[in-house]
Amino acid sequence: MNFERGSKPNPTGNLIAYCHVFGENPIAPGGKIIASNVVVSFLKIGDNYPVVTFPPVALPSKEELMKILSDNIHLYDVVQLPDFQMPENKDLANQYIQERMEQFNSMVMRYVEFCKAKEKKTQTTNLSDQLEQVSEPLETLANLSIEFRNTSGIAREATRLKMERIVDYFHTNHPTLDIDNFKKALSVPGKVGDELVGLYIQKFNAIQIENYETASDLRKRILEIEESTAT
Repeated sequence: MNFERGSKPNPTGNLIAYCHVFGENPIAPGGKIIASNVVVSFLKIGDNYPVVTFPPVALPSKEELMKILSDNIHLYDVVQLPDFQMPENKDLANQYIQERMEQFNSMVMRYVEFCKAKEKKTQTTNLSDQLEQVSEPLETLANLSIEFRNTSGIAREATRLKMERIVDYFHTNHPTLDIDNFKKALSVPGKVGDELVGLYIQKFNAIQIENYETASDLRKRILEIEESTAT
C-alpha cells in the first residue's frame, strides 16, 4: 500500500483510496479519478472490526480531489492505487473490473489488519496527539507544516492548500512575521529543514508573547542555518 498520508503502524481508520483513470471511466464518463472512502470502526465486536466501504465516486480531476481533502486532511489516511485502464475488449473489460475489485477488497482487508495491530499497541505516548484540538492559527500552522513535510502526492497538495489559507491569515493579521521566509524553509530537505521550520515556529511564538530576546536568538540560529544551506 502506497500511503501518501498516514502509515501502517498508526492508521486513523478513515481511508481515502484513489487512482488515476486512463480511457473509459466505468462510473462516470470523463472522470479522471476514482476514489472511495473506507471506514474501520474501533468499536470492535469481539475480534471483528466493523468496516464500511462507501461506493466509489468519479471526479473530474486530481485538483477536485485535492479540494475535497484539503478541509479535513488531518482526518484521513490517503492511499494511491494503481492506475485504472479499461481494456477495449468487453470480455477482458469485465475480467479487469473483477480483478480490480478483488485487489481493492484485498487492500481493505490489509488496512483492517493495520487497524487491529494499532489497537493492540500501548497508546499512552500518542494519547495527547489523538486528543489535541487545534484552535490557534499558530498551532495550526505548526501542525500543517509537519503534515506538509511528511506527506506526498495529492495528500501533500491538499495540505498545502489548507496551509496557504493559514499563511494568508498571518499576512493579513500579523504582517511583522516573515511568513515568506517560513514558506521557503518548507522546501529545505531532511533534518535541517525540519529544524529550520521548527525554529521559525518558535520564533513566531516568541514574537506573539513579546519575548523579543528569545526571538532574536532564534533569528540568529535561523540565519546560520540558511547561510549554511545557501553555500
